[in-house]
Amino acid sequence: MTKPIVEMENVKKYFPIRGGVFSRVVGNIKAVDDVSFSINKGETLGLVGESGCGKSTLGRTILRLLEPSGGQVFFKGNNIFETEKHEFQKLRRELQIIFQDPYSSLNPRLNVGEIIGESLEIHKISSGKEKQKRVEYMLEVCGLAPHHHRRYPHEFSGGQRQRVGIARALTLNPDFVVADEPISSLDVSIQAQIVNLMEDLQEKFGLTYLFISHDLSMVRHISDNVAVMYLGKIVEICGKSELYDNPLHPYTQALLSAVPVMDPDAKSQRIILKGDVPSPANPPEGCNFNPRCRYAEKRCRLEEPELREIDSGHLVSCHLVEKG
Repeated sequence: MTKPIVEMENVKKYFPIRGGVFSRVVGNIKAVDDVSFSINKGETLGLVGESGCGKSTLGRTILRLLEPSGGQVFFKGNNIFETEKHEFQKLRRELQIIFQDPYSSLNPRLNVGEIIGESLEIHKISSGKEKQKRVEYMLEVCGLAPHHHRRYPHEFSGGQRQRVGIARALTLNPDFVVADEPISSLDVSIQAQIVNLMEDLQEKFGLTYLFISHDLSMVRHISDNVAVMYLGKIVEICGKSELYDNPLHPYTQALLSAVPVMDPDAKSQRIILKGDVPSPANPPEGCNFNPRCRYAEKRCRLEEPELREIDSGHLVSCHLVEKG
């Protein structure tokens, strides 16, 4: 049985709201609220949901780019949130991120060789010719030419910049990579190339991904399992085939109904959600989704549903979904 490489337990990330003359904390924005799941080694977990639901915040909190407000994350059995700073510096080599925007995430004052090789010097792994050799190798495996290490970011297209970002993330030979919407700012024709590259690199280096995206078609292509997030909480998680063929949560059903169907003769019923997403500073009582849910009952407005296993490996947070 494959052992999880990343395990999350009740992770929270709240941002304080300050007000008054003395800027006291008067509330919290609950960007990530009590999230738990695990990712097996060598697999990809797709994380989907509307803008503002907390996907990127969750990815950055896992890596401690944002300090958590609560919960635990275990990486290879080590609690990341309780690891001392000097010890976490060593662990950082195995935990990397691919950022969403390939334009703002690359320092325009450094050439590509300096950008990719910077982490090798920070962690005192290599320098000089040895560093350059590693940089050129990473450029080559990411689909760029070795001599590109002399160029600056503005000399590349968006897709090429993202390849540089991927090369930078993999230079230290990590085990776990958070891909924070790595294709959302790219042309449609380039998106598939980047996803295929990530799959090839996953097989080559034995990587584990948390793949955050709005593109449900790409998530289905690259992921082994998919988690659906709404207003800071996971509402459904299971294998990709099960999720796309048998979505159980009303929010998941609405999301999937918006995916374009390639067959012009196929009939699909679009589910239009009414109302706006509630504020994470003041989430509704009971189920977070109840103000927009067409099936909501009295119980949904009073009791918060637990994320429970409905079928083997299929977890749903909904009062109206019964166990099979």
